[in-house]
Amino acid sequence: MGGVADLPAVHIAGTNGKGSTAACLDSMLREAGYKTALYTSPHLSVFGERLRINGAMLAPEDWHEALDRVQKALEACPECRPGYFQISTAAAFWLMKRERCEVCVVEAGIGGLEDATNVLAAPLLSVITPLGMDHMHKLGDTLESIAEHKFGIIRPGGRALFCGSPAGIDGLFLHACERAGAQGEIFARTCAVSEVKTTLDGNEFTLRTPEGQCRWSTRLVGIFQPENASLALRALELIGDVLPVSEEAKRSGLGHVVWPGRMEVFGRDPDLILDGAHNPHGAAALIRSLTALYGAEAPLSFVYTSMADKNYLEVLRLYARAFPCARLFCTELADFPRCEKAGELAVKALPLGWSAPPAVHADPSQALRAAQSRGGPVIVCGSLYFVARMRELVNDR
Repeated sequence: MGGVADLPAVHIAGTNGKGSTAACLDSMLREAGYKTALYTSPHLSVFGERLRINGAMLAPEDWHEALDRVQKALEACPECRPGYFQISTAAAFWLMKRERCEVCVVEAGIGGLEDATNVLAAPLLSVITPLGMDHMHKLGDTLESIAEHKFGIIRPGGRALFCGSPAGIDGLFLHACERAGAQGEIFARTCAVSEVKTTLDGNEFTLRTPEGQCRWSTRLVGIFQPENASLALRALELIGDVLPVSEEAKRSGLGHVVWPGRMEVFGRDPDLILDGAHNPHGAAALIRSLTALYGAEAPLSFVYTSMADKNYLEVLRLYARAFPCARLFCTELADFPRCEKAGELAVKALPLGWSAPPAVHADPSQALRAAQSRGGPVIVCGSLYFVARMRELVNDR
């Protein structure tokens, strides 16, 4: 991966919010006139979504050329056995170099320390979004071990920004910065987000940073999006000496940013919201947003499935506890071997306290129709794979 060190990158790791933060950064930088690359994973519908140059996907022929380059490099290294994500990341980085991008916003895949994206030797800034329990089979079963992996993107002599959530691991972040000789900042200690107004049209909020206080708005929906957008705004302040961005560009970027599949509003009256929350940390964020929008007594209908290896029982427990008037419609993705069966989901969800026994519809389209027939807000969630399938279904309608 020669030449990767000189990619001008902002490297982002975290459990939840990293994709939205990356999208905000990319949008604002594009509005400022920079040629950008945005590398995220997983994709929702097509593989090309993982890399966008100036907001647009590349042609399949471009990926073929990049993958041919990677294959030739591997032929010279018979002992190398990279996986799917390693190969796609190598190809993406080659494309970023070929396209002469002025700034690359790169989201880590899983963890950080051992992630394929961590070959970035000298990013302009390392950003860590909120941390929670996920991918424990690879990152460990404690927040401390997960944090060690995420903080692994901090580079020697570099700059790092940690959102500060959860607060109990601030010390680990500061220690990681000290160990690397990096300049570290904890957003929650230096900045404050207040006066949040959230609707299905987006968010307005006030952000105070060491450089001043200002009122902002973003079209991204969800009570957590002001924090993601604010983290992106502070990141731009920290790299402003290298990549200056005007206030006008920041406002325009936040006003146009799009991040599909995360609190994405697909219909109104009744409301239809798609969200890729797939772990307890993401579910808690979704609950905060739904409570802010509808209140705890709303007759929500959750259309839900999950990969069998996820902690879906805890996720469903959180939903049932937060919304006692909610109904659950269990479904499945028949062509995904990892997906839990709808009947199994319903059996495990039954004792959790829903307003009625969970319904079982193996066909996702039937589950959606049944949920919409209630007339209240419908929330489609449980897996990004599932959300991608449902987006296609709704668009086809």
